[in-house]
Amino acid sequence: MKHKVGIGIFCGILLVTGFFVSCKKSEEGAKAAGTTPIADLIKAGKSPVAVGSMFRGINPVAPTFSMALVNISDCPIQSVTGTVLYFDKDGKLLPEGKVESSYGELSPIKPGEKIELSIIAKDENAVSGKWIIKEVVYLKQNPLDKNYPPLPYKWTNPNYETELGAAENR
Repeated sequence: MKHKVGIGIFCGILLVTGFFVSCKKSEEGAKAAGTTPIADLIKAGKSPVAVGSMFRGINPVAPTFSMALVNISDCPIQSVTGTVLYFDKDGKLLPEGKVESSYGELSPIKPGEKIELSIIAKDENAVSGKWIIKEVVYLKQNPLDKNYPPLPYKWTNPNYETELGAAENR
């Protein structure tokens, strides 16, 4: 009787282990929902990340803005740099409302992942803001061997100056 119970437990453990291994393999090969191949985005001149609207939160110490950043590519995002513009209640750019800003983290933003960022403005009169993306560093599989770590590649916004000028003069 003990052997039947032991064999049953062993088979159960083997079945569960096989299930987890097969799930892990399918997760690795699957494309994250809502993502686009990085090559297609670059070819179209589009950013690998989507920036949500900036909105001012309630903070008694300093004007703090929140926004969402979504990785819409099929590659992990290591860093994002750009320019944040802050506007007054009339929609005019504040005198010191143009600030260089960046995001970087040790663990990259995974494909399809959305993160929330908080940015503090210098001017108390800032009521709205906009982040214009300048560069994005993404990680791509090493072409030499999959056993090597991924390599960083940089996408530079071909429309950065145009987007920045349009936002400043709105």
